[in-house]
Amino acid sequence: MYSNSRFNCAKSDLVSSYLYPATDHAKQVEHTFIRALLGIAAKQGRVTQDDIQRAIEASGIFDLSPEIADRVVRQLWIIGDHYLGALSRQQAAELRQLRKLCILAAATGDADAWAQIAELI
Repeated sequence: MYSNSRFNCAKSDLVSSYLYPATDHAKQVEHTFIRALLGIAAKQGRVTQDDIQRAIEASGIFDLSPEIADRVVRQLWIIGDHYLGALSRQQAAELRQLRKLCILAAATGDADAWAQIAELI
């Protein structure tokens, strides 16, 4: 089970990856990675090293120049290592709910979704 601080960090990272614009292509890759990795965590209730690798591959990393891609891959592994392990059932359910609300808020700007996100984080 994630500690409270680790889980709060996961929730904050998830919200940021959906609702705050990326400043450059490398940051967009990072946001895509976090959405993929924490989506896996929400669905499976855990993150493995194989999950980190799959999230990196799904992130669009290969669209970056080789020099930037190497640096970003190292950073994604550091981020991914932070989320290795299992969530409690309650944490996984809360992360699933938060993910759904982020998707809704990002797509529609729904005020109720934003309010619920604020309550969850």
